[in-house]
Amino acid sequence: MLESVSAAYALVLILLGVLLVFLWRGLYPNPYPGIPYNKESAGRIGGDTSAIVALIKELNEFCEAMFTVSTRKLGTPIAQVLFPSMLRKPLVMLEDPREIEDIILRRNKEFDKAPTNIDHFRPMFPNGSITHYTTPQLKAQKRLWADIMSVTFLRKTAAPKIHKAVLELVDLWRLRAGTVSKDRPFSVVGDFENLALDAMWVSLMGEEPGITRNETRKIRDQLAGITHKEEARPAADIFRDEVNYISSAIHTGSQFPLPWFRMYLETFTARYRQHRRTVETEIGNVMKKAVERFQHLGAAGLEAGDMDTCALDLVLRRQLLNAKKAGKAPTDPTKDQAIVDELLVMITGGYDSTATALSWFVKLMEAFPAVQTELRGVLKAAFPGPEPPSVAEILESDIPYLDGACEDVVRLAGTSKGNLRQAVVDTEILGCPIPKGTEILFNYHINRTPAPADEATRSATSRDAAIKRGDGFQGAAGRDLDRLNPRRWLVRDDKTHKEVFNSNALPSLAFGGGFRGCFGRKLAVMEFRIIAVLLILNFEFLELPNELENMTCVEKIFRIPDMAYAKIRAL
Repeated sequence: MLESVSAAYALVLILLGVLLVFLWRGLYPNPYPGIPYNKESAGRIGGDTSAIVALIKELNEFCEAMFTVSTRKLGTPIAQVLFPSMLRKPLVMLEDPREIEDIILRRNKEFDKAPTNIDHFRPMFPNGSITHYTTPQLKAQKRLWADIMSVTFLRKTAAPKIHKAVLELVDLWRLRAGTVSKDRPFSVVGDFENLALDAMWVSLMGEEPGITRNETRKIRDQLAGITHKEEARPAADIFRDEVNYISSAIHTGSQFPLPWFRMYLETFTARYRQHRRTVETEIGNVMKKAVERFQHLGAAGLEAGDMDTCALDLVLRRQLLNAKKAGKAPTDPTKDQAIVDELLVMITGGYDSTATALSWFVKLMEAFPAVQTELRGVLKAAFPGPEPPSVAEILESDIPYLDGACEDVVRLAGTSKGNLRQAVVDTEILGCPIPKGTEILFNYHINRTPAPADEATRSATSRDAAIKRGDGFQGAAGRDLDRLNPRRWLVRDDKTHKEVFNSNALPSLAFGGGFRGCFGRKLAVMEFRIIAVLLILNFEFLELPNELENMTCVEKIFRIPDMAYAKIRAL
């Protein structure tokens, strides 16, 4: 009896010992073979984790910390960040713009959305395209929305509304320059958020919030000593709270070792439940009004599209038309979670990214006054005034320097710095073996000369692209990447000898690319062009005090400048 008990104890002790050894080994990383990594981190409990945490606290930027401890430290364009093997596999870091562009544009069969990204965003956008792998269902969902990003539809519906919203911001800033702020710097973040909300909400939902216009009225009334009762907030302004909540929740989740688990826990909070109720109620109310406008139309009327005033109109009209053609009763769109979440994705992305990009635009105009002066000169030559140029004039004019300025601001701002992809097959990047299932973090922020890569290790499609278009990093376009220089995007046409905009001067990564690229890219580019023209023609951005000039930022969903201030003079 005692012998059997002793044997059992011995077996338990052996099993415990094996378990402890397994757990202890699990605290150490397990690097992928053939990919550079920090050798000292491989022999350290936690791998690179402690260095990453310290850098995030110092920089307030997750992606910058990840690249700093890996590719920057090793001086290579590709490296891996090491974690305890029981928590997650290594994360491969890629900082070669040419190879990143090649992967997102030409190697879609090898790479797809990364599980970490999907798990991180899914609680906030459970049915949005941003949280789905590339499947037939996703392709069908994208087709439903595809036409809202056609040039024709954007210029007909969104552009005039954006133009009007920007002119309302111009009125507000003239008031600030003349009476409120005068020669004092003021924060531009709130004004740009209001502009972005006005523009995105009316373009997507068809309702005009008038948030900027109301702000102007309030300031004028305050100056005149007039008081008003508190008014009900428009739906778009209510949505501001929800977008800020999404950004804050995702930022908080990203600080945890297992972001997906932190985001999963978020779904059990009262704030999350309130968030989903608000989103579904506010979007549902707008949907009901849109459906009511179309329900009486027959198939011919639905086909015409004459009543479309916004993106939502087009999508709902298409759904009603498809149901009529199929002889089916149309489903209640307010119950369609895919539409609700896709709208939420576009509002969140459009609002947050636009306000952030514009904040960087102002900072860069202040930091590079020679660029600002030259841009204003070419705009005044194109639009001599005295009236502001119309939206058609802005969008149809050929102004290469303006195109270069917009492109270089977006490049240098790095509003969306990093993006994750997963290898769906065994493959290679820059000669390094990439096993199926590996997650790769791409650096979309081109603000420094990339580490050199052996041309022979590049993919065939990457080499072919360089033969056709050249390697911009070897010429003038690739110099001084930490500075704003619109002329890096300009070349001399061989036939006309005029300057023209060359979109291929450098890889353009700010919006991603390919099937998984930013869906709203065309809208964002059009919006940025309109805003840049009207702001530069109406205001001079003056030099800021030293304490407001720094370029530090905090990275949430997007990289937001810490000191987004402007000191302006109305022209």
